[in-house]
Amino acid sequence: MKSIKLGIIGYGFMGQWHRNHAGTLKEVEILAVCDTDPAKLEKTPQDVKTFTDYQELLKQDEIDWVVICVPNHLHCQIAVDAADAGKNLIVEKPCALNVEEFDRISQAAKRNNVLFTVDQNRRWDRDYAIAKKTYMEGTLGKVFMIKSSHYGVFGRMHDWHEFKEYGGGMLYDWGVHLIDQMLDLVPEKITQIFADMKCAVNQEVDDYFRILLRFESGLTAEIELGTFLLAPMPRWYMSGDLGTLVVEQIKADKGAVYRAGDFRAALPEQAENIDAGPTRTFSVKASDVVHTEKMPEVDLTYNDWNDFFRNLIGVVNHTEEMAVKPEQVRRVLQVMEAARESAMSGRSVDFE
Repeated sequence: MKSIKLGIIGYGFMGQWHRNHAGTLKEVEILAVCDTDPAKLEKTPQDVKTFTDYQELLKQDEIDWVVICVPNHLHCQIAVDAADAGKNLIVEKPCALNVEEFDRISQAAKRNNVLFTVDQNRRWDRDYAIAKKTYMEGTLGKVFMIKSSHYGVFGRMHDWHEFKEYGGGMLYDWGVHLIDQMLDLVPEKITQIFADMKCAVNQEVDDYFRILLRFESGLTAEIELGTFLLAPMPRWYMSGDLGTLVVEQIKADKGAVYRAGDFRAALPEQAENIDAGPTRTFSVKASDVVHTEKMPEVDLTYNDWNDFFRNLIGVVNHTEEMAVKPEQVRRVLQVMEAARESAMSGRSVDFE
């Protein structure tokens, strides 16, 4: 079986994560790491080469893959240089700052006949696996709305993420994950995109966004994220004409599928006075008609991002096709650009 002989460019949080996790797979050999800060290289195992200049790492013939974990604004040139050096590419999300940069990387990969993918590791999150299984199995009937949300209370960006020139902000950070999940979940054309983006507590970069995607079938998906939203909502809320799925959080240890009994049997013959005033429709309480079921079972006990590398091992051994394809990454970046255009204009943008 072929292994992946990997060099890590950028040895901050994600670079070290790859060393400590992907490096545990017997089919992944970490041969070298690179960072411009020598202090970050001090705890590297003795059998791993270290460099402060990524060009020197690229000269190592034994390395056949690189994972690029530097700040976002540096991705493009390093990826192009790595492809020109004959290295297969793993680029950390969002891959590039825009579609133009992405195309430069993609063209370099094709020109040098190397493989190219992006670490969209959150396709292997447990909450997403439950949402995808529910949607694909059709147990909710015809799904008409999906909401994907992620909220935090810290508010402030940190490190280079707080600077626009470095590709900071939440759309580039978590947004690219949430959009990728939604596009992977719903295999349809998008007809319209509307977005709202704000710098709620950060001066320079977005820390809140709400994106509405209207798909060809009429299904509407909403993606919302904020770093300073102090009361959480469910991670996933998906409704169809036969039921509703709620997944409370990424860990996905709480949630349920909700189904309705006979609403007509519960509907009173005449309007009733409730707190909201006289009504028939809203006099029916959930406890009268709605029952719950367990969420569907999935293989993931918790998020295992090494499945991304397991997929690549299958790719190099010709037993699997690449899970995160370049054309999918490009489409995510197109949606991000359309979302920014919509947020600036205050209008929806036609898409596809």
